[in-house]
Amino acid sequence: MYKLYARTGAGSAAVEALFAELGLAFERVDVPRNPDSSLPDWFKAINPRAEVPSLELPDQTVMTESAAMMIYLADLHPEKGLAPQPTDPERAAYLRWMVYLAAAPYTSDLRMYYPQRYSMDAAHAEGIKAKAVIDLNRDFDVLAGSLGSGPFILGTRFSAVDLYAAMLLSWSDDMTALFRRQPRLAALYNAVAARPAVRSAWQLNKMPVS
Repeated sequence: MYKLYARTGAGSAAVEALFAELGLAFERVDVPRNPDSSLPDWFKAINPRAEVPSLELPDQTVMTESAAMMIYLADLHPEKGLAPQPTDPERAAYLRWMVYLAAAPYTSDLRMYYPQRYSMDAAHAEGIKAKAVIDLNRDFDVLAGSLGSGPFILGTRFSAVDLYAAMLLSWSDDMTALFRRQPRLAALYNAVAARPAVRSAWQLNKMPVS
């Protein structure tokens, strides 16, 4: 069985939702924070960078990087139709946006919420956070600008990348303002949140549901 090391509201939310969409059983292992916000030593033995999520596969090997988990799991079950296959013309866009989300808004989110991690000087934190807010809005604007009539990233075709995007949108510092400015992102988020398989994972992670 799969074992997902997770924490409420963390990057594990999209992976949990993907498991639900795929109908796959998994064990959820909560990774608590220490009083100083660090993660426990036992988890560092699983992931030396102490990052949630981490995924133990049935053969007991461990995957890190949430986007990689999403790509892997969706590809493993092509019958569910949650990822374009390698010969599908939409495969390139699917991979482009999955990697973009991991490299751009995800990292901007981390700098916004944890600015102290990005400098040895605590005095830099406010500046790092302010720049991250600007970058995050730009990152979401780029995504919004690529969306057609939607509601999903691949048009009317729902895929694992939409779960990842919706999770990151929920981390915005002001979802209401973001969705007012970019209604296509609101349509994407609401279409994902309305899916029955997603609802339980979203509720568990205290994310807005439609």
